[in-house]
Amino acid sequence: MQHLTKNTLRWIAVFPGALIASIIALFPLHWLLYLKFADNGTILGFIELPQGTNISIEYVISPFVIAITFILIGSKIAPKFKFKTAIILAILYLLFAIGTIIFSIKNGIEISFGARTAGSLFGLFAGLFIIWKLEKTRCLKNE
Repeated sequence: MQHLTKNTLRWIAVFPGALIASIIALFPLHWLLYLKFADNGTILGFIELPQGTNISIEYVISPFVIAITFILIGSKIAPKFKFKTAIILAILYLLFAIGTIIFSIKNGIEISFGARTAGSLFGLFAGLFIIWKLEKTRCLKNE
């Protein structure tokens, strides 16, 4: 009975856990990019970025980090069916994005598709690929 309760709670926590983790993942990204100012235009003294990219690079990378974290952590929380869970989370993410676009169009908010959109989609597919690869490796080990 205790195993059933634990699994049920994990299934309930999949979506909120993935959402919270994807937001929390932005803090280390911000701190890493903020360290650029501490070492004369480099991150940690060895990663050099072009001048004036501190905000724009974070602006472009954030959707990728959110998307890949959402997929990876959500499927990690799920007790089983991890790849199917990742697919469902990706569909939910896309539905939210489509809903945001529809809301923006209906309210006259100007939208544009660019590097942020591509980063978000790349993050989704990268997360799905990683989970697929991990599940395939796990299945091969169990055989």
